[in-house]
Order: sequence, then C-alpha cells, then structure tokens
Amino acid sequence: MTTTLADLNHDHMRVRYQTMQAFISAGQSSLPALQAALAPDHDEEIRWRAAAALAWIGDPAVIPALVQASHGAGYELKYNCIWGLGQIGDPTAIPALQAIVDADDSESPDVRYNAALALLRLGQSASLHAGLNSPAEATYRVAHAALAAAPYL
Repeated sequence: MTTTLADLNHDHMRVRYQTMQAFISAGQSSLPALQAALAPDHDEEIRWRAAAALAWIGDPAVIPALVQASHGAGYELKYNCIWGLGQIGDPTAIPALQAIVDADDSESPDVRYNAALALLRLGQSASLHAGLNSPAEATYRVAHAALAAAPYL
C-alpha cells in the first residue's frame, strides 16, 4: 500500500486506519510529511489525524508544530494537538498546556481538561492545585476535575 496524506481522509475507515498505522510505523521518517500536513491549507480531517499520528510517534521535536497548529484551530485539531502534547510527555510542552488550562471560557472545556490531564502526567499537579484558587471559575473547574481524576491516571 502506498501511503499518502490524502489517505488520512479516505472514504473508507479501514484505509484511514491503515494509513495512520503506516505513518506511525515509519516513525521519524514520516515526521516531515505529517508536520507539513498540519498546515492550514490541508483538509481539517487530515490535519487532526496527522496530529494524532505525530503524538503516537512521540518525538518531542514536533511539539512546536503541534502548538502552532493548535492556535485558532477547530475542535478536532486543537483537541488532538493538546492530547498529543500530553502523549509525547516532554516538559517543553508545559507552558502551552498551562496556557490552555488558564485560558478563558472561549476554550472548550474538553480541550482544557485534556491539557490539565497532560499536566498531571508531566508531574505538574502543583500548578493545578494553584488553579483551585483561581478567580476564573473555568480554571477552577478544570483543575478540580483533573485532580479528582489523578488517582486513575
């Protein structure tokens, strides 16, 4: 099977899955193509699937690309970029994740919760405990929810 970025949005789910697996299996050699797929000129479906594949590959070098792609992104892309930052598990993602947790109500609660869970996995429970004292109700809520989930991570 020849793997192309377009196949990340193939009509058949099996082809999309096989394409994701091929990119993930290729590891580092697929990073340039997947990072290029994050560009706004690509279809949104391709962009969020590329973000997920990058996360599964797990190379911290893609953190800046995921952060950049998340700015102003739609829900699916932003969610997968933020999830990816946590999945990669590198401390260089902490400032971007903290900014999402501390964002105002314009951010999706799901995305903010995902960022808070990523912070926990990165050992940043102190910043979430600080969020419990935030005057912003949305920050308090996401910090509280993530800390309540901490025993299950």
